[in-house]
Amino acid sequence: MSFTSLISRPEDQTYTVHPGSQTATSCTFELLSPRRSKTIPYGYLHMIDTTDDHTIFLRYAFADVELVPNRTFTAKRQFLDDLANFRVSTIRETSQMKIRIRMEPGTDKPELF
Repeated sequence: MSFTSLISRPEDQTYTVHPGSQTATSCTFELLSPRRSKTIPYGYLHMIDTTDDHTIFLRYAFADVELVPNRTFTAKRQFLDDLANFRVSTIRETSQMKIRIRMEPGTDKPELF
């Protein structure tokens, strides 16, 4: 087995952190179906909440993001620490993590992604 086969490619990782010691200014959510991405600045993040079933909720000023990791996602504590310190730059929907984004536009009918 070669050493390079032990290092996963960034596009295969559930999340990536901002390189260097500075914090990220935004977080990009990459969804699978249909394939698209949403970038939301950390300045709009109001709260990070977790539930007993391991679901993570990110409450932004105009959106709610629900992250549902499965049992094979073993880096939950490090992930939450990276989120709380604005180091996460990208979260990808993978077999280990499902993402739901609910936008709250100015109308009474919220848009669901």
